[in-house]
Amino acid sequence: MKGLSEVVATLSHLPGVVVAMVVGAIDGLIVETSGIKGGSGDNDPRKHTAALAAYLYSKATRAADAARLGSPAFMRLEAEQGHICVVGARDVVLVTIVTPDANLGRVRLDMMNAARSDL
Repeated sequence: MKGLSEVVATLSHLPGVVVAMVVGAIDGLIVETSGIKGGSGDNDPRKHTAALAAYLYSKATRAADAARLGSPAFMRLEAEQGHICVVGARDVVLVTIVTPDANLGRVRLDMMNAARSDL
């Protein structure tokens, strides 16, 4: 089993991954992060992204449960300037911020493998 810092470091070195984070699923707080440095305190964009990703994942989980589909395997928010990818792993979520030209299949596969075996 890899440590959290090794998981986010490995993911952050994938082409197109700008930030990789392990985030508390309930509180949205960053447990481990790698990648770009943000501002200080409340100006750090990673904090907002982490909280938003955990919140959206919890809502997607509730919707999937209500539809009797089980837990979401992978969630991707697509925006004009890139993607936010999220995979749940027990009491944490794995979050990456990815550029538009990234290989999303590779990012998805590596995130799901990490969540399954390393977290």
